[in-house]
Amino acid sequence: MPISTLSLVLDASTAVAESLRRRGMALFQNERLELAITEEAWSETRHELGKRIAIVSGRFGFSADEQAALLASTTFTLSACLYVVPKEAYDPFREAALGRIPQDPDDWSSVALALALGVGIWTEDRDFFGSGLATWRTPVLRHV
Repeated sequence: MPISTLSLVLDASTAVAESLRRRGMALFQNERLELAITEEAWSETRHELGKRIAIVSGRFGFSADEQAALLASTTFTLSACLYVVPKEAYDPFREAALGRIPQDPDDWSSVALALALGVGIWTEDRDFFGSGLATWRTPVLRHV
């Protein structure tokens, strides 16, 4: 029996990687997934997405206009599919989150948001594994 809705926090590295893949965009637009992202992770996603698109554009010979259009359309699509949660909502969970992810304290905000919402995290980053939170990987979510 399929689930009706699955709420998850989206990790920035997964957001970047999957936003340039058809499978990822299909998941972002899946009505059964409710995806939240922290302010910090959203900022990192936009920054890293610009860098990744520049690399891809260079490989495929995209013009500067094509590169800018890809960045704009990808960012627009992501922003329509994600709920960017204000820091005030998860900041009270900062210390608890830091204790759960000591190997990469820069990812504290995603853990804190997952704690605040009582949900898991969509990630491929092994630093989240063992945090005591459910971690969902892309191949599993493709079957949701």
